[in-house]
Amino acid sequence: MKSCQTQNTSRPLLGASRHPLQEVLYAPLAKMPVYRRRSPCLQEIHSGCCGAHTGMRTLANKVLRAGYFWPIMKQDAKHLVSRCERCQKHSPLIHQPAEPLTIMLSPCPFTHWGIDIVGSFPIASDQRKFLLVAIDYFTKCVEPEPLACITEGEVMKFI
Repeated sequence: MKSCQTQNTSRPLLGASRHPLQEVLYAPLAKMPVYRRRSPCLQEIHSGCCGAHTGMRTLANKVLRAGYFWPIMKQDAKHLVSRCERCQKHSPLIHQPAEPLTIMLSPCPFTHWGIDIVGSFPIASDQRKFLLVAIDYFTKCVEPEPLACITEGEVMKFI
């Protein structure tokens, strides 16, 4: 990491508790890079020749193990990881619904219906490219109706 230069300061590094960082693991070896050199240090460790595009916490720990420390290191690592295109592309997706799923209860057949318009599909016979679908919640009975265009009259006629 040739791009990481350190800054000579006469005061000791202080942690959040305002005690010298000698109590923190790795602190006696920690060097504080000059402000403009922090980003290249993070970038090199994150995506350099030995970088593995790790997450925020692992990246901050690798920087600390490399012998560097600054107070907002975790925030800088989080900012870098959130801007990395490869990390965003290959990160695990959250497969969780936006809100909790609820059960639609229907006391008897044909009391609750769900109606939706699906399309546009490739044009079929009679210029039909939309599908109006009604589903009964109790029996799961499906009633599809192909339509050429969606108008209020067509929907009312279907209902």
